Amino acid sequence: MQKAQEEVQHLFRSQGDVNEDGLHELKYLDSVIEESLRMHPPFPLLLPREGTVRLQIDYYDIPEKARTTINASTIGRDPRHRKEHGEILP
Repeated sequence: MQKAQEEVQHLFRSQGDVNEDGLHELKYLDSVIEESLRMHPPFPLLLPREGTVRLQIDYYDIPEKARTTINASTIGRDPRHRKEHGEILP
């Protein structure tokens, strides 16, 4: 939090107030927001989907027309399913 506050204060010190013009320059704050949304998505379970074909995933048979729900929260925490943006956050 302190690093994000310092970034905002450094960027907007001369202006006196925070406005939308310099938001694209707040790289650390952007990373904090992305990481927060990855760890705590606003919708942890996506809308149910209905399969159109029969398939097998990791020894599980999923029949045609089966309804499945995707757990976005778990996917966001799995290191195999996310790309690294660099070491900005400690």
